[in-house]
Amino acid sequence: MKKSIVVVGLIFVFMSILSTRVFAEQGAFSLSLAGQYIPFIWGDAGKGDGAPGYDDAFDGGLAVAVEAAYRLNSYFAVLGGVDYERFSGDSHQGISFDDLDIMTIYVGGKLYFVVNKQGFNSYIRADVGAAHFSSVDISYAGFDGDYWDSSWEVMADAGLGLEYTFSNLGVFLEVKARYLNSPSAASEMKEFSDAESSWSFPIMLGVNFHF
Repeated sequence: MKKSIVVVGLIFVFMSILSTRVFAEQGAFSLSLAGQYIPFIWGDAGKGDGAPGYDDAFDGGLAVAVEAAYRLNSYFAVLGGVDYERFSGDSHQGISFDDLDIMTIYVGGKLYFVVNKQGFNSYIRADVGAAHFSSVDISYAGFDGDYWDSSWEVMADAGLGLEYTFSNLGVFLEVKARYLNSPSAASEMKEFSDAESSWSFPIMLGVNFHF
């Protein structure tokens, strides 16, 4: 039994070293730039009967993201990134919402299933980080008021990706499910603006530069 464990361990180490050497020819570092479309899919943006959902209060968001990644070997990568998102405010039952801006800072990892120096590469990914919500005001029948205060909240996501690599340049598409903790309700309207956490469905298209 011990001998089998040792053999399996040696095979794993050998494959890790081999995959690292193979990938080193392309470069371990990469920098990506991407655009995103982010529709909300679940969560109430207020409290009480008739409270608006996030998708009632805001249109789908548009965003730009920058990530830096390091490939530990052909199959594993660690990454860090930042994005800036804007969700246009909408109206719900006569209540008009201001635009919502969100900035996220995160770290994560990728696990590759198909690895090619040139061609398609598929992977899964997961990230954790922090999201900064801008303050949001509302207007209703001539009344203007604070709805949410600006705040930092927890975010996490997971998803699938597919990249087509041309030597040192890649084009990729990702879809993710993302969790955001609830924003901070403004004290004067807390009875109505105390929102739930939300789930959204970011779709990312971008380019990846390998060094």
